[in-house]
Amino acid sequence: MGSKNSFRRNHVVYADFECSTDGVHKPYCVCWQYEDGKDGWFYGNNVTTKFLDVMKDGSLIYFHNLAYDINFIIGYLDKVYDNSIIRNGRVMQMMGVYKGKKLLFKDSYSIASKGLAEFPRMFKLNSGVKEAYPYDYYSSDRVSEGKNGIIEDAVECVKECNRDLFRSNVVKYAAAENDKEFDMRDYCLMYCMQDVRILREGFIWFREALLNEFGLDAYDFVSINSIANRYLELNCYWKNGNLYDLSNIPREFISRCIIGGRCMLAHNTKRITEGRHVVDFDAVSLYPSAMARLYCLEGMPKVIDGWTTKYLLNHLFEDGQTEPTAERFISGFFVEAKIVKVGIERAFPLVVWNPDVNDDQQHERATNDPCTMYMDHIMMEDLIRYQKCEIKVVRGYYYDGKRDPRIQNVIQ
Repeated sequence: MGSKNSFRRNHVVYADFECSTDGVHKPYCVCWQYEDGKDGWFYGNNVTTKFLDVMKDGSLIYFHNLAYDINFIIGYLDKVYDNSIIRNGRVMQMMGVYKGKKLLFKDSYSIASKGLAEFPRMFKLNSGVKEAYPYDYYSSDRVSEGKNGIIEDAVECVKECNRDLFRSNVVKYAAAENDKEFDMRDYCLMYCMQDVRILREGFIWFREALLNEFGLDAYDFVSINSIANRYLELNCYWKNGNLYDLSNIPREFISRCIIGGRCMLAHNTKRITEGRHVVDFDAVSLYPSAMARLYCLEGMPKVIDGWTTKYLLNHLFEDGQTEPTAERFISGFFVEAKIVKVGIERAFPLVVWNPDVNDDQQHERATNDPCTMYMDHIMMEDLIRYQKCEIKVVRGYYYDGKRDPRIQNVIQ
């Protein structure tokens, strides 16, 4: 028997809402396509409940920006399961029950993080009709009335550069008997269904490429990060047999040694440059670049018991060493340490001021000032090499197993 949060996928649906933006956002159109291309739509009032009524039990339903569309759905669900995944305001997944049917909603943007306008170029798709849509013209009252729209009134709600395009589109796809009017429903359905088609074709293209190249099914994941992690698990972590997941206190402590990227000028000082070109140097793919030079630490972390900085570094593996020896038996470590002195000040310092462990909450993050800092063995060696720091270890964990470098080949 599966757990209460288990889900058996019987159908895959790609969908999109169009909403009025006068006052509270209210959906007036929903279009969807099944994996095989069969489609459907509702236009007018109560489109959300009509949509949910026709969805089948076990449907996996994709929206491109679920954080927005789920607002129109969640209030009608009889139950929402506790396996929802929300990160930084982005709803990646939500599972619920509607009239006895279990439905799983996922965010396609978390897998393919580009706007739908980019999909045709990315996945070599037919882009279809170039879009020119009068969003503000589709008010709640106009949609409820069900009447034709006035072309020139709607034109005022389209960007000036797209107005002629809109006029030609309504003639082709939403013409009314009166040439001054257009069928609002037909134009909306053309626009909305095209977005759904592009979403479906692009996602299926990506899924098939992922299956063929890596044997992974995009339907089983919630984000591109989870796909990458599973690939590393299959080809790096699990193959080793002596790598362990961390949890609780060790995980929390070691995660503090992770320091995010920086966006700063030299000395963290604002500058104004006039009369000459400025080079915008933006390094990319830093995580893969680091993985191509790093390794995984085998075994489980052990508590450092009174060891000094000198002792740790004297017994740390040398570069290129993969197995412990009697003299060099520490494969890596993660510590809380006090930077007692900074010997060389840098325009882009390596020292990072963490307000969680230092008194001054307003202090600049990148600093040349002594402070308490969480660091791993690589950071400690860099601080000593490039800034001649004097460091006193307070506490931490060390590893004494092998270094497994296979991640270097896997990431490439």
